[in-house]
Amino acid sequence: MMEIDLVLALAMSFIKAFPGFSQAVLSNYLHPESQISAELDPEEFSQSTACWAAAHHLVQAGVEDIRICEVTRIEAPVSGYLVDATGSWVTGGDTMSVFRTGVFDGYEQVFEPGEQFVFLAAGVTKTGEIVVFPAVTPGGSEFVEEYEFLGDTEDFLELSRRFPD
Repeated sequence: MMEIDLVLALAMSFIKAFPGFSQAVLSNYLHPESQISAELDPEEFSQSTACWAAAHHLVQAGVEDIRICEVTRIEAPVSGYLVDATGSWVTGGDTMSVFRTGVFDGYEQVFEPGEQFVFLAAGVTKTGEIVVFPAVTPGGSEFVEEYEFLGDTEDFLELSRRFPD
């Protein structure tokens, strides 16, 4: 689990103080075909606020050309949102093109709103193999905790096909 950073804390305060400007910033990250509203409610941690936080985390990770496509509300095993996006991120020589960022909504008192609880990425290698980050350990015997939030793997892997540039 990652601790909330000062920049995100300031961003969450910024959303409350300047919702109109925050909406304009969020609009830059939303895929044109997404059904997500950029309208932010300064009094509530909404799916739009989750998108704002997810965009922050993706930028911090070095993801470029971010386009948020889908948001899913979850209540178990944690309370928050899973935000799916397309973009570009190179790690270990592989280019990742789809991302899932999980952010807490703050309803569980021990977690700050916007704090990231999962980061998943997938892409295709130069040889055409699908690669997922974090990777399964050699031999594949160890459970990768983050995969609990993968959900429908096929839907996740086909995100860039369903939401083309």
